Amino acid sequence: MSKSRSSQPKKVSITQLNNHTITNKRQAMKDLNKLNFDEIMFKNPAQKRFYNTITKKDVTFCIGPAGVGKTYLSVHRALRELGNKDSKIDGIIIVKPLVEAAGEKIGYLPGDIEEKTAPFMMSFYYNMEQIIGKQRLQMLKEGGIIQVMPMAYMRGVTLSDKFVILDEAQNATPEQIKMFVTRIGENSKYIISGDLAQSDIKAGTSGLEDAVKRFAGVQGVGLAQFKEKDIVRHSLVRRLLKRYHEGFNIIDDVSAEKTISMWIQDHTEVETQTDGSYNSDKHYYKLKQ
Repeated sequence: MSKSRSSQPKKVSITQLNNHTITNKRQAMKDLNKLNFDEIMFKNPAQKRFYNTITKKDVTFCIGPAGVGKTYLSVHRALRELGNKDSKIDGIIIVKPLVEAAGEKIGYLPGDIEEKTAPFMMSFYYNMEQIIGKQRLQMLKEGGIIQVMPMAYMRGVTLSDKFVILDEAQNATPEQIKMFVTRIGENSKYIISGDLAQSDIKAGTSGLEDAVKRFAGVQGVGLAQFKEKDIVRHSLVRRLLKRYHEGFNIIDDVSAEKTISMWIQDHTEVETQTDGSYNSDKHYYKLKQ
């Protein structure tokens, strides 16, 4: 017999939930079940496609530049699954290839794993706070329900009933990605996200690029892609990123000093294009047509 509507907890907003104090993980989990996750507003079709792909697939690859909402949407979906009584998800694990991305061994950093990894997890914690509040996040972290796990610690582990997010996957090697995907256990969901154009490791060794090609068409594996037009941060971010395109030409024999001089002289006199460049034949920085 199905549950009656009256037996279902009333869904409320985070503002309403913040009216009381949280002192333990049990209260935090109870609040998650009450939270109305349907209030999410997608800012473009790509965000909605990504969110829906996570729902349908066990493993979702998410490819795109910074600022498109990958982190927010990933943790929103993870927290939604965690708070859903019909879901078997009982924990969230965040993974980053920290050594490669930071350029130094985290073992040399002071503190335990939580303290060592905290600086690298700020974007996740910030987004989680926006969704469930600081107190609930703290209780779930202290209760071991939300965990951080460096890739080096995953060998030999089977992750069942977990929502696992691998961020900055372009900085993992193919061997690390292989090790990571083979950790998946029953009832778990994986998100593997990154930017193929922003790898901090040697060219041609990105495990994300390898995995996208290797796992295409595998049942249970989905892919969502964001492009620069999907960036939802300040519009300036899109214009700045365009200047790193291969098609953007910086004339090497023009000094920075000369550029500064011309920039100051021309800045208020020329018309700005939609891509952020200047409509001036005198300007040395132009996108190749």
